[in-house]
Amino acid sequence: MGYSNPHVVSYNFGEHDFGAGGDALAIKAPTGFENGRILDVGVAVTETFTADTTAGFVRLGTASDADAYAELNMGTAADTDYHNTQDDTDAIISASVTNAQIEVALVAPTGGTPAGKGHVTVVIGWF
Repeated sequence: MGYSNPHVVSYNFGEHDFGAGGDALAIKAPTGFENGRILDVGVAVTETFTADTTAGFVRLGTASDADAYAELNMGTAADTDYHNTQDDTDAIISASVTNAQIEVALVAPTGGTPAGKGHVTVVIGWF
């Protein structure tokens, strides 16, 4: 299975309350796959995000570089929207990943009254 026909996996992390704080998660390649390409990072928003001082983010990276692969800026994403890489067109920084663990950071917005909830999904094509 090559780059032109990847094994596409959607990693669904469930609903996260960004306004209540951040979280740290991780992704690994399926057994037998060595390389991958980030296809999308998105959040099905269930509570409007705030960004009084800083916005909330979904970051994909390594232990030494939190946003080596992607940083989706949630801004003031609205309730009931699906906010993804179409909304933040420079969210994917380096689409190519390996079978090493990918660190996923869900970063809370700051300032005012932090708010924002949503179901987080990361889509990777493995080959």
